[in-house]
Amino acid sequence: MKRILDIGSWLLLLGGMFSLMSFSYYSRESQKYNDLQIKIDRPIKSQFITEEDVEELLQNVGFQLKDQKISSLDIQHIEKLLENNSSISSAEVYVTIDGRVVIELQERTPIIRIYNSFGESFYLDEEGSFMPLSNRYTARVLIAHGNVNIPFSTVYRLEDLETSLSRLFRQKNSSAVENTELFNKLKMNSEDLPGADQLKNLFTLGRFITSDPFWNAQISQIYVNRNGDLELTPRVGKHKIIFGSTENLEEKFSKLLLFYQKGLARTGWNEFTSINLKFKNQVVCTKK
Repeated sequence: MKRILDIGSWLLLLGGMFSLMSFSYYSRESQKYNDLQIKIDRPIKSQFITEEDVEELLQNVGFQLKDQKISSLDIQHIEKLLENNSSISSAEVYVTIDGRVVIELQERTPIIRIYNSFGESFYLDEEGSFMPLSNRYTARVLIAHGNVNIPFSTVYRLEDLETSLSRLFRQKNSSAVENTELFNKLKMNSEDLPGADQLKNLFTLGRFITSDPFWNAQISQIYVNRNGDLELTPRVGKHKIIFGSTENLEEKFSKLLLFYQKGLARTGWNEFTSINLKFKNQVVCTKK
């Protein structure tokens, strides 16, 4: 008898749970949005993407806050739509139990602005991905200019290399700079992507400078001269720094720092017109 009662109790409990789950499911299906919350993680003062931009983007694909059921929300589609925006690094969308739609975004962080020889300008972010300019906000970042032979088409081709190679040879969503390495490994026709190597070198140098507090404060611009050598423009001192290529990059900066500490500390910051780091184990300077 007791066994029958135990079985009956379990059946009642399971029935109750099933009824509760069914009620929750149908309640969820009929529940409507009651709020939209957008959270954007960004560098201080940055305004590449705003809450208004996100709302407009959602409205353009038919998202309506009023009188729309939660069951009609395609979370994966919205996340993909947001991540396709060139100012957004990642997006997460979820619905709370009380019917709020929450969108959490990570804004891209530009580290270098490139002015090419074709009158075009764009940013590269900290991962090496392309970022277009914004009509609303201008980032105060390192500038690269001069004989920069990187057309927009090169950056776009590198960003789209995933599609052209059917995603077989590289990770999904890799950056333009990462695709430059792939481009070289596959020995693709360099005429199709002019300036690809230059793009990689500028990003490599720019990322090193911006990641170091001292050099980020001291170096304001990268100039590419007629010979293709990289020259740095300091904020303190009236000299130019002839850097050459990005080969032995850390060693060159170590030489420059040592020269700053032991050389310019004695002679003064405005004694020389140029500091040449191209030669191994030495710093060649030109006096005024």
